[in-house]
Amino acid sequence: MTHAEMTKLVLGKRNRSERKLGNNTYGYIEADGSVSVELHGTKVVRFYPNGLVKLNSGGWRTHTTKKRINQYSPVSIYQQNFEWFLRDGTPFEDNMVVGA
Repeated sequence: MTHAEMTKLVLGKRNRSERKLGNNTYGYIEADGSVSVELHGTKVVRFYPNGLVKLNSGGWRTHTTKKRINQYSPVSIYQQNFEWFLRDGTPFEDNMVVGA
């Protein structure tokens, strides 16, 4: 997903700055123009207008957190031996920034 696609998803037909995306998951258009996906109060994915995306588990390495990151971010995460990795093998770190 890109910044533009996420913005369109959050705005919807009523031009709102926030939208419920799923169970305990919300999308927000932030004051700085970025768009975030929040799960239980943690911004797990944040899209910036310049094409960069910040990923964050907030320390909650759960199935649902991984699912939301995979669903809304342009990268895919997998788990091996209780550790998270990006599809290219890069170890996942909270607040890591990836290119779209």
